[in-house]
Amino acid sequence: MILGTSILGTLSNTDFDNHGATRAGENRARVGDFFQFTFGGQVQFGGLGVTATGDLQQYTLSGRDASAPSLTVNIGRWKALGAYALFGGQLMLGGGFRAATLGITQRGGDNNGTLLTMTGIGPEVGALLMPDGVPWRLGATLRSTVSGGPFGSDKSTIDASGVRRAGDIILPTQVVLPWEAEVGVAYQLGPRPLNPPWPNPHDQEGPVRDRIAHDRAARALEYEAELARTSEDLRPAVRRHHAREEEALRDLEDARLDAEDKRLYRVRRARYNNWPRERILLLASVLFTGPSNDVVSVEGFLDQRHEQVGRSLSLTPRLGIEAEPLPDRLRARVGTYLEPSRYDDGVARQHFTFGGDVKLFPFDLWGLLGQTTWRVAFYVDVAPRYTNGGIGIGTWH
Repeated sequence: MILGTSILGTLSNTDFDNHGATRAGENRARVGDFFQFTFGGQVQFGGLGVTATGDLQQYTLSGRDASAPSLTVNIGRWKALGAYALFGGQLMLGGGFRAATLGITQRGGDNNGTLLTMTGIGPEVGALLMPDGVPWRLGATLRSTVSGGPFGSDKSTIDASGVRRAGDIILPTQVVLPWEAEVGVAYQLGPRPLNPPWPNPHDQEGPVRDRIAHDRAARALEYEAELARTSEDLRPAVRRHHAREEEALRDLEDARLDAEDKRLYRVRRARYNNWPRERILLLASVLFTGPSNDVVSVEGFLDQRHEQVGRSLSLTPRLGIEAEPLPDRLRARVGTYLEPSRYDDGVARQHFTFGGDVKLFPFDLWGLLGQTTWRVAFYVDVAPRYTNGGIGIGTWH
């Protein structure tokens, strides 16, 4: 689980859509109060894992003069995914959906309040191959196109030319995310295993559960046989005696199962803690982003420029390294990726990223999460005309 926030560079100096150093930003002074918030969580039930993540960006867009109403623009990207482990955890197959939302709220004027809401949703599938005992992993993901129009509240107006407006500000007709395909590989150096065999806790507890179920079924048969041998007038007393005896036996069996569950957990925990921490993890991936027709970027909308983007397929290669310079205390990452420009006249730019995790202390969140060790995560992403950073808090593994 992780919860965090990002801090983007000053909007007037940040080319966050990689338009180029000579972009026309004459309206950028109208944009302010940028805020970005990210969060995520994961739950696992045996071989099934479920995760949800969200990324919310907020801007304000002022009118052309002080008397004109201003807009608050909220852009959200959401994911909900599930995956199941096959072949003892050596192959993960997953799927779910991703969604894009756009909310525009007007402050001032006749339509004060929520002005326009848009929502789009699309499926996503993926797979991860991680054979037991080998130092590598292979993964692939395919995300469909997401597009959606007005949903719910829509107080905008459409002029004679068919253009959606809020005062002097032109609004979008739909929200779009292009399709994406990504393939990646990880390779680990050092004594720490990357793909250790995964013992399913439910399988480990299976013999004890089976024995308890067998004993309860056998007692039920003995009880039925005893009732058959008992006269009708004595059966109520036999039933009461059996109920008290069965309740006591089941309490003992539940306590035995609980003790075995805790013992197996301690065994798994000790096995994990005894692995060496020394490692260097190498990662590489390529992201393919599909073309879109007649769309503008977020930056184009904020600058109120009808400049089409994403009319051709683009590739984003990524490289990264992760290690623990302070074993079980500090995890560090460095990486780089080449960001293509989705503009017709744009050029790619190189990004350099730095980040890490710092181990904190165990805290059970007042008994809600069990004994959990927490971490502080941080990252920095720098490129020409771009600076981004963030912090978060999550669980340490």
